Amino acid sequence: MTVYLYGSFASYVTAKTRCYLLKKGIPFIERTPGHPRFRAHVRANTLNHRIPQLELADGTAIQDSVAIMDKLEELYPEPPVYPPGTKQQLVTRLFETLIDGLLGRPAWHYRWNYMKENYGFVGKEFGRSFRPQGSDEELDHFGNIIAERMEGKRSGIGASEEALPIFESLYIDTLKILEDHFTTTPYLFGGRPSVADFALMGPLFGHLARDPQPSLIMKQRAPRVFRWTESMNTPDIQSPEFADFEPQFAANDTLPGRTQDLLLLCIEAAGESLPRTAEMYNSWVSTRLEDPTDTMVSKDRDEPSIGTYSTILRGVEIQNQAGLYQLWTHQRALDWFESLSPENKNECRAFLRQLNAESLVDIKLDRRLTRVNSHIALGAI
Repeated sequence: MTVYLYGSFASYVTAKTRCYLLKKGIPFIERTPGHPRFRAHVRANTLNHRIPQLELADGTAIQDSVAIMDKLEELYPEPPVYPPGTKQQLVTRLFETLIDGLLGRPAWHYRWNYMKENYGFVGKEFGRSFRPQGSDEELDHFGNIIAERMEGKRSGIGASEEALPIFESLYIDTLKILEDHFTTTPYLFGGRPSVADFALMGPLFGHLARDPQPSLIMKQRAPRVFRWTESMNTPDIQSPEFADFEPQFAANDTLPGRTQDLLLLCIEAAGESLPRTAEMYNSWVSTRLEDPTDTMVSKDRDEPSIGTYSTILRGVEIQNQAGLYQLWTHQRALDWFESLSPENKNECRAFLRQLNAESLVDIKLDRRLTRVNSHIALGAI
């Protein structure tokens, strides 16, 4: 049964969903959010304007890349997108949150702080989402509307003058690791794409491989990474460069290539954020324990924040938003961890202890988070 993806090639999170559909072999048709069906039916049902959104064959509409993939995994469990090993699954599930923590800021920085280099391309990409065959004037008009909508989000990434070189260094270090990894290994966990690969495509393709300034850096410094983003946008599991590579996850619960090095970089960039945000959330929610289940945290903000805090990253103070969306995403990893046997829990803890990251599975939320009408809401206590 064909599903419909509403998104944009300039969209960070659409990139994750598109390659997931391709690699899973799920028949789909992609439409822009300017399609009449989006406003008349899809957006009217999700009560959210943000992309990506998916319409199932029965008309059910789903907003958010994580929610979309979770639902489709129920409907299309094969082929698997989580590797079989316990340690492999742990790292995959951590990547679902931490990759955004590593590359989200560089992606936003390169898009919005290199306007002269980027905007002739990016602005028209935005405009085509609403006028696919529009004139340059129409594309510029709608592109400017979207750019103005995004303007207020830049402050939320802590983009101070001192922080910007740090964001760029994280991008360069990521490219070094991945260029080495993709020299010998097709995907993060071997010969099959995983949820972690899809998460990586959000920043790498949605922004960094297409926006002119970061794309030039990627092509010059990490051409194999650029080629990987191209391959991820095909339905083939085996790319020509790895035509003889067995299309299976790495055996014996191993982390192939430089996957562990990428995890270490994620932990450096964002490992402190989840425990700090959880601590702030538990303090904040302590006065809301009597609120009914499904009480929305905010109807006005798609990714609500309950405050700010600072961290030190590579010697520079970084301002952070205590965003609840990342906690909701990470809650899924915590649920998986709690489902493990005591033996497997200990195995995971021992691995994370070596990386000084055991706190990532020690997080306890005093009240669960859920989503209502595509917005973060309070779940059961």
